[in-house]
Amino acid sequence: MEQETEATEILVLPAEKIRQFIAMLIGATDHFVAPTRALHEDVVFAEVDEADEVELDYENTLISPACYVLPQREAVFTYAMAEGQPPEVRAAREVESHIIFGVRPCDVAAIEYLDRFFMGGEFADDVYARRREAKTIVAMGCINPQNDACWCTCSNAGPVARSGYDMQLTLMDDVYIVEVGSERGERLAALTTDLLDDAGSDLLEERQRRISEAFETFERRGNIAQAMRWMSSDETPEEMWEELGAKCFSCGSCSLVCPVCSCFDTHEYVEDGVGARIRCWDSCHFPGYSLEASGFNPREDEAERMFHYAHHKLCSDTFNKYGRPGCVGCGRCVQVCSAQIDLPRIAQTIRERGWECRNCPHQAEHAAANVTEGTDED
Repeated sequence: MEQETEATEILVLPAEKIRQFIAMLIGATDHFVAPTRALHEDVVFAEVDEADEVELDYENTLISPACYVLPQREAVFTYAMAEGQPPEVRAAREVESHIIFGVRPCDVAAIEYLDRFFMGGEFADDVYARRREAKTIVAMGCINPQNDACWCTCSNAGPVARSGYDMQLTLMDDVYIVEVGSERGERLAALTTDLLDDAGSDLLEERQRRISEAFETFERRGNIAQAMRWMSSDETPEEMWEELGAKCFSCGSCSLVCPVCSCFDTHEYVEDGVGARIRCWDSCHFPGYSLEASGFNPREDEAERMFHYAHHKLCSDTFNKYGRPGCVGCGRCVQVCSAQIDLPRIAQTIRERGWECRNCPHQAEHAAANVTEGTDED
């Protein structure tokens, strides 16, 4: 469970001044990233130069703004080679400052997860750390679901961010509640102080009331807590994974839109003696992801890969390591899975079939089979 960020200040911004507020933030960073209209009027997170380019009424974008802390492709390092000389290795170039504005609470939780994955263990990823250090997160609370796929309340990732933000805005009719969550947020508040005022206790009480009511408006799709119990105790029948695996196209779409997925591959690019090691997104649903150099593949069948994917998302080991399940309830997998076996449906199936397995006379054999199917992490 994430530790809740105690806001150092809670302020109020008149809604009619939001564009002026954004303009001040744009001037405070090298790059300002926000939701904006793109081709065919789709909303995407992209760099903008003017406050009027920012879309304030938007559903979750298909690609999460977490891609700005873990890009789809990036150079881990570059090198130059000359005949008879050792390679000259250069670190990845320094990253300029970014403010990412309008990050929904589910994506804030996803970035926290990635921070713990890449920086919270025994070894820290210095390339990720440098990129992350350059990012300031300005969150935008939801209060109401952004679309029918949202289920963030099931994974404790919404409807407002509880931690992980530098500043968070929540629209309350004609004003925004502005929460300051870090020293960076304090600097932004100081920069825009002429537009801000202290929030009264009545407004804060009303905000809390609306947040409490919002929980009833979000989908309760998968009962993720119950699914985690069955998954962690290996109380799921083996044939369930075979059935789910038979439906899966191994397309990797769910992984590629998931802001929490951390699978990646690396490859070399060399031309005329100059090269780079490139990190790019990968998916544990791909047959080649677990393929070893010997040619042996411990997860050759999609049923095995499906179990691995769900186990990493829903087991207690993930929760204990990263403070939350491997899902933030953003609903993107619901939108892209053409086989309709997105994570909410997987969680629901685990819950339903777990009860069947509990009452099965062969339950011990099912559990033993699942344990031996490979439960290593991405």
